[in-house]
Amino acid sequence: MISDKLSKTTLNALILSTVLQAGAYAQGDEYKSDTYNGNGGQALVLKSLGNRDVETTLLVSFNKPLSRSEKERFYTMGVDTIVYAGALNYYFYLPESLIGRLHEVTDIEEIRSVNTQDRINQHHNEMNLATLSDDDVVEANVLFLKELSHQDLARYLSEHRIDAKIEKVTPESRSARVRLTTKAFKKMSKLPLVQYMDKASKLFQTDAMPLLEERNSKTSEASHVQPLWSDPYNLNGRNFSVGIVDGGAVLKTHREFGNRVYDRTSNGEVNFHATHVAGTIGAAGINPKAHGMANEVDVYSYYFGDDAFSDAVLNMYKRDGILFSNHSYGYSLKEHLADYDALAATQDDVVSQNPYLNIFEAAGNDGLDSAYSEYGIIKGPGNSKNVFTIGALNSMSNKVATLSSAGPVRDGRIKPDLCVRGEYVTSPTSEGDSAYAMMSGTSMACPGATGMGLLVAEEYKKVTGGYDIRHDTLKAVLINTATDVANPGPDYKAGFGMIDARAAVDTVKTIGGKYPLVNISTIGHGRENSYKFKMAKGSDFKVTIAWVDPEANPSSDITLVNDIDMVLVNETTGQHYYPYTLDKEHPSRVAQKNKANHVDNIEQIEVGYLPAGEYTLVVKGTKIITDTQEYSIASSLPIFSRSNIETLKPSKIQNFARRMFLATF
Repeated sequence: MISDKLSKTTLNALILSTVLQAGAYAQGDEYKSDTYNGNGGQALVLKSLGNRDVETTLLVSFNKPLSRSEKERFYTMGVDTIVYAGALNYYFYLPESLIGRLHEVTDIEEIRSVNTQDRINQHHNEMNLATLSDDDVVEANVLFLKELSHQDLARYLSEHRIDAKIEKVTPESRSARVRLTTKAFKKMSKLPLVQYMDKASKLFQTDAMPLLEERNSKTSEASHVQPLWSDPYNLNGRNFSVGIVDGGAVLKTHREFGNRVYDRTSNGEVNFHATHVAGTIGAAGINPKAHGMANEVDVYSYYFGDDAFSDAVLNMYKRDGILFSNHSYGYSLKEHLADYDALAATQDDVVSQNPYLNIFEAAGNDGLDSAYSEYGIIKGPGNSKNVFTIGALNSMSNKVATLSSAGPVRDGRIKPDLCVRGEYVTSPTSEGDSAYAMMSGTSMACPGATGMGLLVAEEYKKVTGGYDIRHDTLKAVLINTATDVANPGPDYKAGFGMIDARAAVDTVKTIGGKYPLVNISTIGHGRENSYKFKMAKGSDFKVTIAWVDPEANPSSDITLVNDIDMVLVNETTGQHYYPYTLDKEHPSRVAQKNKANHVDNIEQIEVGYLPAGEYTLVVKGTKIITDTQEYSIASSLPIFSRSNIETLKPSKIQNFARRMFLATF
């Protein structure tokens, strides 16, 4: 039922205020929208009542996640769209005449109107709307509660008399980029279909200045890549493709690329930085100092001025079927620090729609800038849950490079995820077909990680008979096999450590054997999965769980949507071993292992010496908003009785047929 905070008098006032706020819709054809269940199942085609009734958005609270049948009950009542808002609150987009009927639903905890300020980024003051005149023009990223085509959005803005230039609409992620005045921005933020708005940021490449001479081969040496190029591994990226989104086109005539570069930029203007990044991933090795991580991979070149981040990922997937992408660029200004902004959310949404997408992003180079704090300086998209955010190590690969931006995200989530050597990296450049240069930055670390990920994916495909590797599987494997660099355990500068490519490949190899170290499963709300194993003698032990978490509401204080918890139990002594947790209020402190982790969609339990005995690894669905949540586990010891790799079918979801939009969470 509705809480005491919402009396009948207040309810009537709420109805009146939402009518006044929403305004009347223009008459027209009945509008239809597709709403999908959270587990990617059959779509429900729902008819909007918007042309016969004023529609509004409310925040509706429950004491547990809504099930599919419960959502369908509300849809049957006439609710158009349901979007998870965080903390067991849901956005209900509905005709205002239904508000009274919601009052009769007994399991509703509370109903309240949406605060317009919750639709605008409140965590940072870069918008400074109060200091701008009504006629000042801003560019904004907008998230909507439902899919809108370009035509739909144009009609919607026209109906509400909002003058805005629509620059980009991406229905798959319910997002758009628009240019409008400050006055129109404020007006648009009040529209019932708008979930969230923030200021679009200028992009730039995340490299430091070009240097003199060194070698890319030191990166491959430090992360144990070189042994993978020969027997018994023979991995090189052949028959794989990678998309490089950068400041221009890769010089495809460079001798290191042969005929493996495909230009997808709008103007074909070659770029120094893009070519250097491409070489770190896929240079043939004609110059041994510049040998790429996956030296036979096909490279597709894209310009971030055409499409960036999730828009670019969608474009390359639809056009070229590309699952791996490198993004060595970021926001140029000091804004969206530690922020889960609109672009971070759309990336999570896109990957949750297709969990076989693997996005690698540079953490940023603001560590040397005195204008920035030491911690919490990774910007916007780098704070997505479902990407690999890569920090840079120094030239010796034994410390985090001073330039590398550090986490955490504002809710305490661990970023970066991993790190790779990023100082003094030699790679091809666009200055000539045999030109090379040395550069430093997370821009140089990120493609190293991308190339290593490709080799792990190649081995995975061999072992599984042709399956593509899922994002959560690759993340669990890379993190569980990483080498600790800074503080013991994960930290906000190095993440979970330096990638060890050979150790990751060796872990993947076990999938086809008797004692697999990788397991994939699903879990529902309140459910538990148990993995029992026996240790004949004591040993070091490390296990990591990862999952592709649904997009969060950027206004929410916590960005974790589905909360899975993992604990290891000694069945003889009853001792519990917990995953690592970090303290955002004291970011330099060493990670603790004394409680459950309710912040990250990656959890790791590490025991320096695990005594002989019988153990149970317990995985619990503490709060699962979707029907179920898939996850992957990678272990340093064989705790699984068999490989369950067959559960991965199909290995690639074509054309995003499987929808996991928040509209049904």
